[in-house]
Amino acid sequence: MTSYFSTVFRINSFFMFNGKEVLDYKEYIFTNFESKMKLSRREFFVKSVSAIAVVSASGLMTTIINSCTNNNPTAPSNTTPLSTIQGTVVNNEISVSLGASSPIANKNTRALVLYNNGAGAIIVEHNSDDSYKAISGICTHQGCIVSEFEGSSNDFVCPCHNSRFDLNGQVVQGPASTNLAGYNTRIENNSLIITL
Repeated sequence: MTSYFSTVFRINSFFMFNGKEVLDYKEYIFTNFESKMKLSRREFFVKSVSAIAVVSASGLMTTIINSCTNNNPTAPSNTTPLSTIQGTVVNNEISVSLGASSPIANKNTRALVLYNNGAGAIIVEHNSDDSYKAISGICTHQGCIVSEFEGSSNDFVCPCHNSRFDLNGQVVQGPASTNLAGYNTRIENNSLIITL
């Protein structure tokens, strides 16, 4: 029989329990178990506080881990992803084709230009007056890529923590507290040139 503390073996008419010979093992086990379960107030308090601390710490760690992931439940829901264009940096400038197939060929369009293997991002907007505006596509909160647009409010939205920026890169809603940087642009040979 296996008890709370050890295994009991029957040898002749005696039983061995923790190396001691016992005639009535049931009474010995019950008495031994009962004496082990008696705690002083101090021991009870220490064990209770320890258990509460472990449970609290595990809950805190879960919260920290969840807040650092991109699977944020507060991520925007009424937004559309920006079209992406791959850009290459040459002499501190990015060239983007403005051909008919470009997502920013028409007025009132916007796209996300990714460069340096996706480590860099710039949001480009083709305005109604046929001018182009370029702002950083890296959120100033925690460095996520601002890859969403909400047409009803004309806001660029970071999908990680729902920071919002207006068309000029100004913070509309935190947690970001710093505006997105702007870049100079010019048109050259049917290409948009963005100066970093």
